[in-house]
Amino acid sequence: MTSGMCVRCGGRIVAPQKETIVREKGRQLSEQTSYPVIYRMLKGIVLCGVCLDALPLIGHDICQRCGRDRELQASIGNEGLCRDCVHGEDDQILVTNRSLLRYEKEEKDLLGLFKYRGDERLALYYGTLLAIAVQRYYRSIGFSCISTVPLHPQRLQERGFNQVNMLARHLGATIKIPVRPLLRRTKDTPKLSKQRGRVSRQESMREAFAWDDQNMPMPSASKILLLDDIYTTGSTLRSCAKTIREHLGPSCEVYSLTIYR
Repeated sequence: MTSGMCVRCGGRIVAPQKETIVREKGRQLSEQTSYPVIYRMLKGIVLCGVCLDALPLIGHDICQRCGRDRELQASIGNEGLCRDCVHGEDDQILVTNRSLLRYEKEEKDLLGLFKYRGDERLALYYGTLLAIAVQRYYRSIGFSCISTVPLHPQRLQERGFNQVNMLARHLGATIKIPVRPLLRRTKDTPKLSKQRGRVSRQESMREAFAWDDQNMPMPSASKILLLDDIYTTGSTLRSCAKTIREHLGPSCEVYSLTIYR
């Protein structure tokens, strides 16, 4: 019995062979109450058993603010924060970030295919991963909406689409939360991968976003789920969160969710 082709290796997905891995990963990613939901999503994800087993899932021992896996940085202190978060920027801007996977070489290659080619199968795949991450970390939070990091109009014209918007549509449909484009990008910043150092990245993202005045009014006590594909230093997400809180006020809480950390 087969159920399609794996988006990672191109091999056939053989459901009986995948079942044992689905159960194992479901137990790893969930508590008892959330297991049935995560199990169903893992069973339906377009991966074969081998590729599902190989996913670099972030473990349980993480920085309580940015979601970094201890495997990526052993120096997570008694307060539950990694070194960067202890010495980082204002911790009130972004409540927490959570991510599902470590950003390893194979993951970078696959994400590149999605970001620059827009393969719809990968949009569904990544949208499912984000829905699993919500169930793992944020299922008890009543979010007002999902929003995304906008592209600058010039970058959007070059690429043809905003990949994170595609993911938001899949995620919103899965978890039944509306998607709202709250921000617009006012500064065409260099790609973060081309910038060296945390300070350089922080400075480049300063005042890079503005509130989109076309939005409908929102309550000041909103809880916003801010979506992006990768959390590197957090500069982009914090800049977005700062703009949202400046508009809605300090009672607004902004949480971020990414595929990779």
